[in-house]
Amino acid sequence: MDRALRDELVGEVDEIWAEQVRHLPMRGAAPDPERAPLELVALIRTGVRDIEQVSFGRSNAARSGLASSGGFLRLDRTAYPDLALRKGDKVVALDREGAPVFEIMQVDDRSHLRLICDLGDAN
Repeated sequence: MDRALRDELVGEVDEIWAEQVRHLPMRGAAPDPERAPLELVALIRTGVRDIEQVSFGRSNAARSGLASSGGFLRLDRTAYPDLALRKGDKVVALDREGAPVFEIMQVDDRSHLRLICDLGDAN
């Protein structure tokens, strides 16, 4: 796929569907002092996820214990090439009522278009 066409497509999708998100880097239960919080524009999908299951190398049966209020975060890799998202980090959906907080449960960095994170409830 042509890189310019790919970037245009991702940009068009993000223009319509993306929202403001704050990334809160964590080290265990405390903020990670080596990584600063950052506001990003990303896609977040929550709720029923049967149609778009991402396996992260596991069967769908292994995912059945996830809370229904979790979801997926999809981030444009070209917009944030140096961003390191890790399991245990938190993200805040700033554009949503109540600014819900999610925990990153898994990170899938295999896509050349998007960094995809499996989200769960933040404690």
